[in-house]
Amino acid sequence: MKSQETRNEFIRLRAEGKSYSDIAAALEISKDTCHKWEKEFKGQISRLKKEELDELYNLYYMTREARIKKLGDTLNNINTALDSTDFSEISPEKLLDFKLKYTEALKEEYIPIASPRQLPAGFDATDLLTVLGDLLNRVQSGEATIEQAGKESLIIGNLLKAYDSVELKTKLDALEAIIGGRE
Repeated sequence: MKSQETRNEFIRLRAEGKSYSDIAAALEISKDTCHKWEKEFKGQISRLKKEELDELYNLYYMTREARIKKLGDTLNNINTALDSTDFSEISPEKLLDFKLKYTEALKEEYIPIASPRQLPAGFDATDLLTVLGDLLNRVQSGEATIEQAGKESLIIGNLLKAYDSVELKTKLDALEAIIGGRE
């Protein structure tokens, strides 16, 4: 029987993305044991991978919160430089250009406090159109980016097509039942 330390090392190595061959050689276990432990410790491996990724995301400012903070700090530094400069040392165009770019980047990170309208259980075509109208309002108010709106509208459009297909099938089945009953 393998020690708990060996099992923990297997979990760590799998979370790092190591192959069964590499792990088997390093821990002196068989590939069959690797397969067995993969199934047994799948949840622990996933959690460890997620923790490591979250740590990297935070380290390299890849999370939205970290990006917003970094952009905000930089924008504050630019504002401070703009406030304290006599504009003879640094080109105002350059500072204003930076300010506009960082303001735009910070705006791109904005997430509205109010969440988009949710579809009720057992929704119908009218509900889908209402959600589509809500999306339009969020785009017009600046709460949703064009890219986000494109993705959402694609999903809503596909839901509408699927809904129409189901409705059409139901009506065709009803007609077939009526026609079949007359024969």
